[in-house]
Amino acid sequence: MSQNESAIEQINLGFNEQEDRLLLKVGLVDKTEVAVWITRRVCKSMWNLLNGVANTTMPTAPQFALPAISTPKAKGEAIDSFSREATELKEIENLDFKSEYLVDRESRFEAPMLAAQCLIVGVVNSPPQLELQCTNGQSVKIALTPQLVHAVTNMMQLATREAGWDLLMTIDSREVSIISSHQTVH
Repeated sequence: MSQNESAIEQINLGFNEQEDRLLLKVGLVDKTEVAVWITRRVCKSMWNLLNGVANTTMPTAPQFALPAISTPKAKGEAIDSFSREATELKEIENLDFKSEYLVDRESRFEAPMLAAQCLIVGVVNSPPQLELQCTNGQSVKIALTPQLVHAVTNMMQLATREAGWDLLMTIDSREVSIISSHQTVH
């Protein structure tokens, strides 16, 4: 398959109440699609990983504060960084969340695959990749541009809200335990 055949044209993420899972559909430019079921556990892992990627790929102004003694090179680097950030933000603003997902795509697999694990894979001289390892031994890899991270995390927020999942309460991957106790108030 050539690079153009596997380029993403559309993404859809929705909650399926009967399965109690999210269904991620990735529509490709060759009019095919890959569908993957995402469980609550995998969704939570994916959310944490994507937020980590977003924090590293979307720079913020304090990271580029100029030193006390500015050099022309430092000023030029700061201006370039701000320019790149403005371009990325403009591209994010142009994402289309209103168009319907095209349903006349040919599925690449008989049935949706089930994601068992979610990883972020670093690739030299390329954006990081989201890798969904599925129970059938297949993996779905998606190059993570800032625009794609933004789009997927927005869709995750909507789908998990519909599902009634409380996944988005924490952004870091540390586990939080809540110990309940029964105390009598006098």
